[in-house]
Amino acid sequence: MLITLLLWGYVTVICLLAGDAVCRLFRLEKGLPLPAVALLGWAGLTNVLGYLWLAVPVGLVVHVLIVGGLLVYGWLRRDYWQERLRAVPAHPTSFWLTSLLCVAVILTRTTHLPRLLDTGGYHAPMIRWISEYAVIPGLANVNYRFGFNNASFLTEAFFSLRFLGGPSFHVLNGWLMLVVALWSLDALSASGKLSNRYVFGMGVLFLWHAHWRLSSPTPDHPAQLLVGLIFYLLIRRMEGARGEALPVVWLTLLAFTIKMSTLVLLAIPLAYFGEALFRKNYRLAGGIVAAGLFPLAWWLTANVVLTGYILYPTDAAALDWFPVDWKVPAVTIQQGLKNLSGGTKLSPVKGLLDFSWVPHWSVTQPVPDKVIFLLLFGWPLVGAAGWKTVRAFARTYPLWPWLVTIAYGGVAFWFINAPELRFGMGFIIAALLLGYLPFVKLRYIQLLHLGLAFFFVTLLYASFTRQRPTWVFPEDYPAAKVRSYRLSGYTIYFATDDPKITHGIYGYWGNCQDMALPCCPYYNPGLVLRGDGIGEGFRVRR
Repeated sequence: MLITLLLWGYVTVICLLAGDAVCRLFRLEKGLPLPAVALLGWAGLTNVLGYLWLAVPVGLVVHVLIVGGLLVYGWLRRDYWQERLRAVPAHPTSFWLTSLLCVAVILTRTTHLPRLLDTGGYHAPMIRWISEYAVIPGLANVNYRFGFNNASFLTEAFFSLRFLGGPSFHVLNGWLMLVVALWSLDALSASGKLSNRYVFGMGVLFLWHAHWRLSSPTPDHPAQLLVGLIFYLLIRRMEGARGEALPVVWLTLLAFTIKMSTLVLLAIPLAYFGEALFRKNYRLAGGIVAAGLFPLAWWLTANVVLTGYILYPTDAAALDWFPVDWKVPAVTIQQGLKNLSGGTKLSPVKGLLDFSWVPHWSVTQPVPDKVIFLLLFGWPLVGAAGWKTVRAFARTYPLWPWLVTIAYGGVAFWFINAPELRFGMGFIIAALLLGYLPFVKLRYIQLLHLGLAFFFVTLLYASFTRQRPTWVFPEDYPAAKVRSYRLSGYTIYFATDDPKITHGIYGYWGNCQDMALPCCPYYNPGLVLRGDGIGEGFRVRR
């Protein structure tokens, strides 16, 4: 836990410095909360690393250059930071006690062994590839999930400190949760503003839902937290904040590069762009296009290099633009799409509009999730019963109905495509909080702190019951069960821990963990090197 705390402190400093640069670039208000500044810094760092990864691995050289540059920038901005730190408000003892419990929950969970099966299968291996190699042609032929090109893996690689030669430190998801959770406790002290009430609810609900998987570097968590941050900025606009259109557009496209499940958010930049054209503000329209292309350009390029397709996973002929020899076979993509849809719906399906899975899916959900769904899908009835309150709120905040529509649109997209809670929690939380915002006011703050303390103690008990935390280093990945063979003079490893046959392939869901590269989830006799070295890429023998 000690190493994790030190790393969190390091990440905080770097992301705050980067966040200040982002705020100045977008000319954001100086009073933006420090947690929001840190999150913007993480987002900016992710975006910059994407362009660097096209040419070089995210290793020692990149780390030294970026950290050195940010430290120099921070020194030049030292007067600003002294002013910001002096302006941090005082808090009552109850806040600090609750915060201490909150930190303990997140810290213990972050140091546990990862519990998500995807982590050993592709999260950890892909992060290692990013740490050791620039983007490689046809890497998705080694593991089809490497083609997902989740942008959050870039900052995971950056802060994993793999170049030190020891274990990989994947503590970034815990840090993101820590920032949002402590921000929510701070927002509780100033809960008169709608945006602060939203942040409070967002932090508590995200921690309740995600605490058990914080040790995993899953991209679902940062993508959904970005959804929450985007809605926070939109609520600030609802309250009268100005000048946040460009960062919202940028964050929306960045979230899409982390997980394409955030697709519905793209309605926001389209609406901003349409509004700018309608008002004949062509300078703003051009800025919106530039802000959207900044996260998208490197990502689309990397998609083509990794998979041969500009968007992946898809076998649509309309997106098959590049006749490259490393293209992922269509049958591999089709298998992956079946995994995603059928696995989350817990039963076989016959297309997106086949809802025969819903009854079985409904009864298998845990009770807390059922409560969430009851509140979520019961909101129209509550809104109808309190119509006068809803109408008055909508008149005061004309943007609110549009935000509710976007949030519920994201929920609908999630439900139809991949209804596992972690894939859509940002939209679910936004829909819940926005929907009930007209009816809820936070009072009795001290009593709420007491309730939160009980909540955190409960989570802490569950954490210690699950696994005792390690006091110095976070728990390392388990050793992978692998075999090896020679390919063009290189040793290729493949996992042997999955005894099942899936899609006619033995060991399809093998886990390489944090194994030395290259490592495949299963033995693929058709895999060949494109040239003399691994950096030249992989293709599949037709």
